[in-house]
Amino acid sequence: MGDHTKGYQERRSSLRVDMEAERVRLSWIDAQGERHNDEGVCIDLARHGILCDYKKPFALGELVEVTFNSNTPKQNTLKGQVCRCSQSHEQSYHIAMQLL
Repeated sequence: MGDHTKGYQERRSSLRVDMEAERVRLSWIDAQGERHNDEGVCIDLARHGILCDYKKPFALGELVEVTFNSNTPKQNTLKGQVCRCSQSHEQSYHIAMQLL
């Protein structure tokens, strides 16, 4: 990179999210009204959707909060609705959510 980064000024006002298999906190309320919090892994994030890996499946239409950098000054929470859930391994599911 050398001198190319000298004088670079970030023009974005929003936080950037590093997408290298980022650990995230998932929060949701189940059908019985019980609140759950657990860790998952964010695989991909786009303007309108997010793909996470989690150990259990979610129901289509379920609402989930995804928190990046939990309990840090850079904490950022997104809300999504599950639009696809597919098993990727024996105890691993890919959860696709549309961001709300």
